[in-house]
Formats: sequence, C-alpha cells, structure tokens
Amino acid sequence: MTVPVGRIVFWSVLASTPLALMLFAPRRWGGGFLWNLRRLAVDYRWHLALFLFILVEKNWIDSLNDPIRGVFGDKTWLLHAIEGNFTYWVQSTFRSEALTAFLNVHYIWTYVFINYFTVILFAYRDDKELANLAALNYSLIYVLAIPFYIFFNVQVTSDYIPGMDALLYHSGQSFFDFFVRVDPLDNAFPSLHTAIPFGLILVTWWTMKRRGYTLKDWEHRAYLVFLIANFVIYLFSILYLGIHWVTDIPGGMLVGLIGAVIADEFRYDFFRACRRAEWTTLHFVRRALRPLRPVGDRVRRAGGRLLGGLVP
Repeated sequence: MTVPVGRIVFWSVLASTPLALMLFAPRRWGGGFLWNLRRLAVDYRWHLALFLFILVEKNWIDSLNDPIRGVFGDKTWLLHAIEGNFTYWVQSTFRSEALTAFLNVHYIWTYVFINYFTVILFAYRDDKELANLAALNYSLIYVLAIPFYIFFNVQVTSDYIPGMDALLYHSGQSFFDFFVRVDPLDNAFPSLHTAIPFGLILVTWWTMKRRGYTLKDWEHRAYLVFLIANFVIYLFSILYLGIHWVTDIPGGMLVGLIGAVIADEFRYDFFRACRRAEWTTLHFVRRALRPLRPVGDRVRRAGGRLLGGLVP
C-alpha cells in the first residue's frame, strides 16, 4: 500500500503550528490562540495569497520543462565537467541507513515547515516588517529561479553520476511516487533548499541589526538559530542524498541574496500597493452595485414580512 507522503507532510506541518508557536514565539500574545489566527488570516491575507501564487506558478513552470528542454538542451554535462564525481564521494563516505532515514524526512518535512511557518510566526507576533520580508523573499526566490529551471536544465546527481544512488527518491515506493508527481528531476540549479533558508536568515539578521539588537538579546533568536542549523544540514543532505551538485549551493545562495536584497528594499511598498489595489477594486465594486441597493432593501423587507407572518 502506497502512503500519501504529500498529504502526510501537509497535514502534519499544519498540526505542528500550535507547538511550534509555543517554542518560537518569545512571549505570549494577548487575545488567545484562535483569535490571533483569525487576525492573522485577515491582516496578512496578501502574505498568504503569495503562497497560493507560488503553488500555481510552480505547476505552470513544471509543465514547460519538457518542451523547452527539447529546444535548449540539457546542461548537466557542464556541472559535471566543473566538479566531477565529488558528490559520489560524499555519499559513499558517509552512507548509513540511519543517516539516510533522518535526512529523507528532514529534506521534505522541514523544508515545507520553514516555507510555511516563517511567515506564520512573524504574522502571529504581528511583526509586519519581518512578515513582509519573509513572504516577499520566499516569492522572489521562486520567481528568480524560473529562468534557470526553464532554460538551464540540470539533472539530479543520482541520474547522471554512475554508481550514485537516489537515496531520497528510492527510499520507498511512497517517496518515489511523491517525487515523480511533484519534481521534474532536472531543476537542480539553483538549489532552493539552499536559497530559501539562506534568504530568510539574511532578512532576519538584517532586521535584527537594523533594530539595534544582538543575537543574544534578539527576541527571535531561537528561530534564527533554527534556520541556521537547518541551512547547514541542507548543505550536506542535498549532496548526500543524490540530488544536488556542489555548484547548486553557491547558485542557491546567490539567488537567496538577490531575493533578500530586493525584499528588503520593497518590504513595505509591495504590500502597500497590494492593499491599495484591493481598496480601489472594492471601491469600484461598491459603486457598481450601488444601483442595486434599493432592490436588496426591498428583498430584505419582503423576507422580514414573510418570516413575520410565519412566526406566531
């Protein structure tokens, strides 16, 4: 029986939210947990909308992979010419069943958790600046990676280097089925498992310094350390599991840096523009519906009379 890996990861990440907020929210926030979730969904709706945008964008980009690759060709040979079989040495040197099992789960679950929870944490704490930075940086990194994924296709190392095993993809039928559905296996450069945590580390660190704090007294210290620790683990796991080339790491860090710089520059302007567009749209909708208001009033009055006649 095939286990639905995607659904398990999705629902377990969502279920971890209360515990994660207890661990990483530096102090209790007034209003209660459910009240703050409702406030988060309303006040940070544009941040959540960016996640939906990225999901749609990713599916669209994946659909372009095969036809465009046929035109521009595969570039994996170039990365192999640069670094040879170094990742095969990493895998064969450190290989163990326990390490493989841990890194398989970490590669999928923690990556999804970081992408989702970072914005949730800052929004729950009502830290608009950091929530803006996290959501915008995350979205920009995906957008910046599009040209590489379309025009610079690079296969995963386990598909190219002789003798190297796909420890993640072939760890079980469930993992294999999951990745066949969601991963075209030729979007290795740049590494988003490098780019996204690195970009989040940068924008969080810059905000800490801008506000005059050090890591010792920073209220988000625990989460920043968590991001750094997982970033370091990814630097090893993406090579060990037979996924990325060494060259994918500086490529991912460069994309993460560019995304962080742009996000830092427009952290307020972008969401102001979104809210302004929302207000303008609602204004025109209200004006368009204004002639229908008397009709609505008559319908409500008629409904009231009908109910009044039915109820003794």
